[in-house]
This record gives sequence, C-alpha cells and structure tokens, in this order.
Amino acid sequence: MSFPFSHVCDLLEASYALAKARKSSTSALIAWCSQHRNLIDAPDTDLAALLSTLLPEKRTDRVYSIQANSLERVIGRGLMLGSSRLKELSVYKQPGLGLDLADCVERILTVTPNPTLPERLQVTVEEIDEALHSIAAQVRWSSPSIRVPEATIARPPARSGLEAVYRRLTAREAKWFTRLVLKDFQPLVFDAYEVYRLCDPLLPSILKIREDFTIAIETMQQLRRETRSLHPHKLYIERERLLSIKPQLSVKVGRQQWFKARSMKHCINMCKGGVMSVEAKVDGEYCQIHVDVSKGRRGIQIFSKSGKDSTEDRERLIGIIIDSLGIGKAGCDIKTECILEGELAVYSESQKKILPFHHIRKHVARRGRFMNTGQDSPPRPHEHLMIVYYDILLLDGQSLLNVRHSERFKLLEKLVHCDRGQAELIQRQIINTSHPMAAMTLRNAFAKVITERGEGLVLKSDQPYFNFKSDGTPFTNHCIKFKKDYIGHFGEVGDFAVVGAGFNAAKARSYNIENLKWTHFYVGCIDNREEVKRWNAKPEFTVVNVVELSEAMLKTFALYTNPQPVPVAENVETKLKHAAGAQPTPMTVAFTNPPVFDMRCFSFDKAGDTNWWSLRFPSVAKIHFDRDFSDVLSFTELQETAERATSAPELEDSQDNLAWIAKLEQADPRGVAVDAATQLTATTMPTPSPRRASHNCSGSLPLARHITGSSLERSIELLGASVSEFHRLAASQPSPTAHLSKTTPHLDHKRKRITFASALFSPPKKRRPSSRGEESESTVLDRKPVSESPIRRPLGEIDGNSAQKPQKSEFPLAVCQSDNEDLSDSPHPKQTQVKEMDTSRQVHAAVQPAELSSSLLPLNNSAIVIPDSEDEDETDSDDATQPLTPIRSSHEQHSRDVGQERRLSEQSSQENRAVCQYAGLDCQLVNRLVLLPSYFQDIEGIETLFREHGLSSIVRGAEAWIRDDTTDVSQLPDSQTGRNKILFVDTVEREQETKSLLSKLESIRENIPEERREWISVFDWRVLNHLAIYEDAETTKKYYDGFHDPWRRWYSGLI
Repeated sequence: MSFPFSHVCDLLEASYALAKARKSSTSALIAWCSQHRNLIDAPDTDLAALLSTLLPEKRTDRVYSIQANSLERVIGRGLMLGSSRLKELSVYKQPGLGLDLADCVERILTVTPNPTLPERLQVTVEEIDEALHSIAAQVRWSSPSIRVPEATIARPPARSGLEAVYRRLTAREAKWFTRLVLKDFQPLVFDAYEVYRLCDPLLPSILKIREDFTIAIETMQQLRRETRSLHPHKLYIERERLLSIKPQLSVKVGRQQWFKARSMKHCINMCKGGVMSVEAKVDGEYCQIHVDVSKGRRGIQIFSKSGKDSTEDRERLIGIIIDSLGIGKAGCDIKTECILEGELAVYSESQKKILPFHHIRKHVARRGRFMNTGQDSPPRPHEHLMIVYYDILLLDGQSLLNVRHSERFKLLEKLVHCDRGQAELIQRQIINTSHPMAAMTLRNAFAKVITERGEGLVLKSDQPYFNFKSDGTPFTNHCIKFKKDYIGHFGEVGDFAVVGAGFNAAKARSYNIENLKWTHFYVGCIDNREEVKRWNAKPEFTVVNVVELSEAMLKTFALYTNPQPVPVAENVETKLKHAAGAQPTPMTVAFTNPPVFDMRCFSFDKAGDTNWWSLRFPSVAKIHFDRDFSDVLSFTELQETAERATSAPELEDSQDNLAWIAKLEQADPRGVAVDAATQLTATTMPTPSPRRASHNCSGSLPLARHITGSSLERSIELLGASVSEFHRLAASQPSPTAHLSKTTPHLDHKRKRITFASALFSPPKKRRPSSRGEESESTVLDRKPVSESPIRRPLGEIDGNSAQKPQKSEFPLAVCQSDNEDLSDSPHPKQTQVKEMDTSRQVHAAVQPAELSSSLLPLNNSAIVIPDSEDEDETDSDDATQPLTPIRSSHEQHSRDVGQERRLSEQSSQENRAVCQYAGLDCQLVNRLVLLPSYFQDIEGIETLFREHGLSSIVRGAEAWIRDDTTDVSQLPDSQTGRNKILFVDTVEREQETKSLLSKLESIRENIPEERREWISVFDWRVLNHLAIYEDAETTKKYYDGFHDPWRRWYSGLI
C-alpha cells in the first residue's frame, strides 16, 4: 500500500515540538521509523517520495517558483475563501504574532474543515510527490532531467494540482503541506544522514556515490538482491561491498565533508598529523564535469555545487574542456569516460590573473538570461571563462573514489593539457603536518595567499575521496577550508549604521523569541558625515547590505537599543539610497536614530545591478551602544577599503607578508602560536640561564649550546629522516647567562637579545686554571649569589612565551667585556685564546634557542632531563677539587692542535686578507671554518658567494676532514680547538644525499667523548644569499621567506 501523508505529519509534529524546545529530534525519528518499519520496507512504498517529503531542501533539481504570497493565492482559490477569510489567511504578515502562512491555513481549516474522506482516499506521500514534480517540470529553472521541453515560469494549469490537494487535507496536513511546498520546516531540520540510515543502513554511503534519491534506492535494492548477506537494517555493513559501486555518468557524485579552520592551531589539530595537499582556493563556481567521449561535445555535462545540471548555463566552458582534455584528438588519454572536479572562473588576458567573483555573472547565463547585470560593464574581448581542475573521480569505467588523493592528482596531471588562462591545474604544495616545521610552512603559505588577495587555502588529506573501510564515521578523511574571515577578527571591516529592518514570518519561527518584530536589518554607510557633524544636516545613507542576527544578538538588540522605528513611507528624518538589486525581505521600517553594528565579511563584492563595492557574506561582530551613527564608515571609505582589499600589489610586499605571519601567530588561542614551543621566532627567543659566565667574549666568538648526547636526532628530524632507536635521547641543558661584576662599570645596562647566529657557533674551549689561587676575576664573577639568579621553573610550566617574561638580570647576554675593551678592536682569536685560558674557567655550555631544540625532537618522543641548580653546583665543586692541569705556553697550546692547524695553515694565512664585502670584519662568518661535502663541486655560483662573504678557510671534502679530525681530537686528553665550524649542505636538491651524509658523519663522531666533542653547525648553503641581504645596510626591506633571519630559515642541525 502507499504511504499515508498523515503518518509523516505525526513525525513532523513531534519533531517540531522538540526543535522549538531546542532538543534533538533524533529520538522521535527513531521511534517513528520503528513504528512504521513494515510500511517503509513495503515493496510498493516509494522511498524516494518519502525522502523528498522529509528532506525537501535536498531536491535542488525541483524549482516551484512559489513564494508565500503566490501560495496564499493558490490556497485561497483551492479552499474557495471569501474576502474576510482571505484577510485571516494573510494575518501572518503582521510582525509580533509569531505566525506563518501554514499556521493561518491550519486556523482556517480548523474552523471550517474539509469533508472527511475514507482512509483509502486520504492523501499519500506518493500523490504529493507527483503533484510537486508536475509543478517543477513546468518551471525552466528546474533541472533538465525533470523539465519538459515547453517549460515556462509555472503556468497556471500546473498549480491547479495544488488546489485539488488542499481540498482533501485536514487542518494539520494542510499546515505541513504548505511548509513542504515552501521547502521550509524551520526551526525543524532533520539530520539527513540519520534519515538515510534509518531508511536503510546502506543508503548514506550509496548516496555519496550517486547523489540522486531514485538512482541510489535502485542501486541499493539491486545490491541487496545480489548480496544476500547484507541483511536489511544490519548495524554494521561490510563497506568493502560498496567498492563495487562506481560513479555513474549524468548522476552527480556527492561531495566530501568540509570543515572550517578557525586558527592555525585548529587547522593543524584537524589535520591529525597527516600529509595534506595545500591548495590555493579559487574564487569561482564549483563544477563537476562528466565526460562521455563517444558523444563528443554533447557528452559534456556540468553539475553545480547544489546538484543542478547547469550545462546549458556554462555552455561557453564546454569548448575549453574539450581542448584541455584533447577529446577527439590523437593525444587524448581518456578512452571512454571520466568525471572531473574543478572551479569555473573568469580570466583577464590583459591583467594575467583571475578576476573577482562578480565578473562571472557577465559570462554565465541563467537558463538563457543574464541576471543582475544592468550596472555591469559588458564583457571585454580579453576576458573569458577558464577552468581550474583539482580532482578526478572516474576514469574509463574505473572508480577512483577509493584511491588516495596523491595518486588521483597524478592521473589528473596526465589527462589535462594545461593552457594558461584557459585550463590549469590547481596550485598546491604538500605539507606533512607531523613535521616540526609544518605550522610555519602553512602559516607562510596562508600569509602569501592573503597578500596576493586570494580567497584562502584548501587542505586535503592524502586519503581516498570516500573512506568506506572505517567502522566508525563513514567519511573520516578531512577537507579543510582555511579563510581569512574564519580567524579571529581578521574579517572585521568597521562600523555601519542600521538604517532599517524587515520582517519574514518563516525566519521568525527559527528564533525562540516572543513578539519578534524584525528579522532582517539593513546596514548602510553615511554619505554626508561632515555636513551632519557641522550643520546638523539630514543624514543620508547608502544601503549596502541586509544582515541577520543570531538569537542572542537579536535579544540584546531588542532589550538595549531604542531605534525609534517609523514606516518607510513616513520616514522624513533620514534619506536612504537603496541598491537596485532585489532584497530577500523588503524594508518595512526605517530607524530615525540608526544603531551601529560592527561588521565583518569574507571579502567584498559588487552585488547585482550595482557598480560599487559591498560586503560579501556579511555578519555582525558586535552591537555598539556607545557610538553615534555619524561616526560610521562613509561610502567613500568603504569603496577605498574594498579597492585595497581586492587589488593585489604589483610587486610582492615582504613587509606585508611578515605582518600577516605575525597576525596569524597572535590569532592562535591565548595569542600563542601553535608552534611557539617548537619554532624559531623572534618573539620566543629564550633568555640564557645565569649558571655559567664568559668574561672576554669577542663579537666573533659567540656562545653556543652544549648538548649531552647525540644531536643527530634533531638534525635528521628537521630533514624528515627517521632516527635510529639506538641513539641516545638528548638531555637538553639550560642555557647560561653572562653577568658582569657589580664593580665592573658598563656603559649600557640594557638587556641585549642574543642573536640566533651567535647561538649556533661555539667559542674556543678554555682550560681550567692551574690552581684555585690562580683563578681569574672572571671565575669569581661566575660565582654570583644564588639570590641574584632567576629561580628555575619546572619544565611543565615553561611555554613558548617564557622568553618574553622579564628577567632579573639587567646585563648583556651575548656580549660581555671589560670597561676598557672595544669589540671592534678585539685581538685576533688566536692571540686572545691564551689570554682567556689564563683568566677563565672552561665553558661547557652556551646558548641555543629553546625553540630549535624542541622543534627538532618532539617532546613526546624524548626524555628531557634538566638538572637543578644544586646538583650543578655540586658538580662544579667536585670538579674544582680534582688535580688541575698546569698552564701550558702558547706554543704548547698550538702543539695540542697541531694536526688541525697544519691542515689549515694555508687557509689561515689568507684569513686576514679576505673581507666580507657586505659587513667587513663584522660579518657573522668571520673566523669560521667552512666544511663542504664532496657533492658541492657542481653547484653553480657557490664560489662567488664564498668570495662575497670573505670566506677563505674552506675545507672541501668534509667527510675525510671530519674523520681525520675525529682521530686527532680523540687522542687528546682535554680537547681544545680554535675556531667554530659550519657544514654547508644542500637540503633542497640533494635531500637524500644530505640525510645520508649526516648519518655517516654522526657515526664517525659518535666515539668522541661528550666533554671533548665540539659541535658543528649544519646549514643549507642558501643561507649565504639571505645573509647578504641581512648584512647589506643598503637593503632596507629584508625578507627571508617569512622567517625572522637567515639562520632560522636554513638551519639543518648539529653534528
């Protein structure tokens, strides 16, 4: 038997009551399906008609062209109402009554009901579905699959079927039928997935593959006939069975789940450590393109995001698609069929870029008519449509829905013949979100899109399009939209005046507010601000947008504002200029003293039939009660703001890019960047601990950190290589802080921030004095009272902002000198070395940014041990009681390093003659020993960079040198070497070779005892290019790929 419509009304009534009480309707839906299970599963029940009744908003292919006003007339004719009853029917238009057209119909039929019909003549779901289908078939806005050839704008005979249905309905049935025709059950909205699942557990998955009720139900029934093991309503379904179902031409494939990222931290967390394809979002219209090669041009079918067949609207795109796929040509890689996804946009050949979204309406007709183009300039010869492809779902009968995204994109690259401005592939980059540098890379990519005035980013996981193998949620792979207006206050524009309001009865039902008078608010800009302020002139406003408020904001507006409404026709206090385009709800009242809204939007757009900028997707951020309408944005200011926001700079602005990076960091929760504890940023540079001191530090001999254990884990981790489980975990020690004696005068007592470059290179290791009595003054300075040292905090209390908190020390950190020494006139390091040995204790540790350590080795993979101050003092005391080695002469000191110095004698003799052409003797590479791998022989331009920076101490063939150096150092009782070392590598083009090299060098050096091991800093050689920018005083705008200095950008580790 057919399914009675009265049963559906039972469900709608119960669920509507729950929705009004802000409760879930799922329980009512489950109970109703259990009660009518036999009827739902009956062979003669049209399940597609039932779903169309419960979820009318899903039938985007059906357009009825019926609104409340026109439906009111249909009801009046169907029920043959007189003039007095017609007035009762239209009472819903009065604000504050809380009624809609459906309520009015119910009230009329309750008083004068239709004749009672026997059960067999009662209205069924199938009859209602047929009546609605016949109306949609007469409307040319409907999908071509259901539209008859002679379709027009709903001829009267088509609506006569509705009149007959109304004469057979009860009062309650008429109420819900009215809302069904208007496709609006608000505030009731069923969960579509639950409705599908309760009808049949297979249905949700099948509808994702074939998004059509009729086709999906036929597929489900056929699959059950072929596979008897799939028992109906089984809770768990073997999803492998679904792999036999492939997409079908002319039936739209469902879209993946999409999520919005609200911050960088939120985005990284949603990625769940996976490999993501980060794509630039194109500001265009979604297209799902079905291609049947055998039919040629007629075999191209294009579906929009809503599911409509919009092929005839996008006819100008068909030729571009055929050319880009090579259909009909010898080089075509498509044999029979394919389904592609892409974005339609308008491209300008003169500007060489994609034009803003509003240009599309000039090139894309809507059922043969160009809509809302009255104020637009005509299409120019150099403007045309283009397609940007980004996915493929079917190829030659093979479904690609279970294929990973990376493999699908490889197939897409083979199929598409790219032509700039005509057909292109989406711009993208791959980011492994488990990598320590992922947040910084993603932040830089997002900042670049913003500065180029792009729409945002789209992140797609490297997983199948649909994941049918999951036992939980069927679609576990995440697709993330990351736009500027999703983040914090980024989308805020400014203050706008609320000049009027309108009322929509259907929208009012979605609010749980009694006596609601307004649902839509008109915001505008003031046109004569100066005249109003100076001469109290009549304010003139240009209405730019219509906005809705959340329920909480609407209650606040009603309670705390006093807008003084008057009917629009009686308004003489303000002058309003309306946009020419149609508004969703007409303005019924004007406010004589307009309130002020703080508005935000996604971007700016030129609305239909206007030639000026307005807000695109506007929303209200705040209601101001302390601001006057005379202070809102002027219309000119809005246009200037929109022009700046939509016009990309001709040249890349590195400062703008850096500013956006900083804003993105601050937009994370509590203003702390998600990678603050692991990335190197100027705002999180740590302050060294006061546990050690160095007295005579020259500018070319900065401090460096001391690591107890192997550092290869950190270097290789940064490069993305796996780390051997046999390696010891590094125990990170606190960084030392240098203090000056209270009796030592100093001209500048401001705390200086240690540079990242100085934190990476080691000073010469100093010998202990021969006896306690020979300790120098600098040793005494080290032993400052415990009360003057900052108290250590547990590791768990330290965050990425720890370095920004005030320290007790007021003395310089990286540079310390006596009152008569000048860093610029410091002696040669070799001459200084002997002097420092006589006056200083041996320095075991120095500074290394805490962010670097944590970024290279995640905390959850390492055991970090930080000894407390008492233990360290004990260790120092024990060391002091050991027999001290007598002081050696400078000749003996040189003999200890004779193996190393002999190899470098020639380079060292030239050191004084080589000077950096950018910074001279102040170059950060002064007195550095440069090590080069053997594969550096064929790198073009590297020698020129060495000469520009004055590098003469260069060892080529770093592997052999380090092997010999390891032997020399291991034979010494107390290792001392004379200069800091840098190993340059190529992590971009020689990544695998670099990984192998670092692993090899670590295995060579791992036998060196910890106390004798001197760390070698590893950088990509491209740091030399950025260092030239850093040190060149004539370069005013300094940019290092979004990083704060060259060393952060190209740091690769320590060995």
